[in-house]
Amino acid sequence: MTVEAWPPGLPHLVGLAGSLGSSQLYEPAQTTRMDDGPGRARRRTLTVETPRSITLTLKRAEFELFLQFVRVTLNNGAKRFTAPVRLPSGRIGTRTCRIDGAVSEQDAGPHSRVTFNLRVYDW
Repeated sequence: MTVEAWPPGLPHLVGLAGSLGSSQLYEPAQTTRMDDGPGRARRRTLTVETPRSITLTLKRAEFELFLQFVRVTLNNGAKRFTAPVRLPSGRIGTRTCRIDGAVSEQDAGPHSRVTFNLRVYDW
């Protein structure tokens, strides 16, 4: 199964200043209670998914391309894709991502502002 790529006609998934952030940098450990003694904690998965809040301001043509990509290529956001994202170092790097939940849009005349949660694998 091929993983689709973020369209080159769209801006990198850096977001607007102040729109980036993460509610958690990693999945909390899964804890198992033991009958006797302290509980045991372990990672839930080997893959780390970091949630990122993204807000992009898109021109009309970019918004149409974004809409086509999310609805058709990603099957309404269900598929994973590779995209250029800002890494913890501040540099741009390509990572596998998926859109988590709904995408909202605000019409601002010649521009649209789209907001969504992005899950970045191995950020």
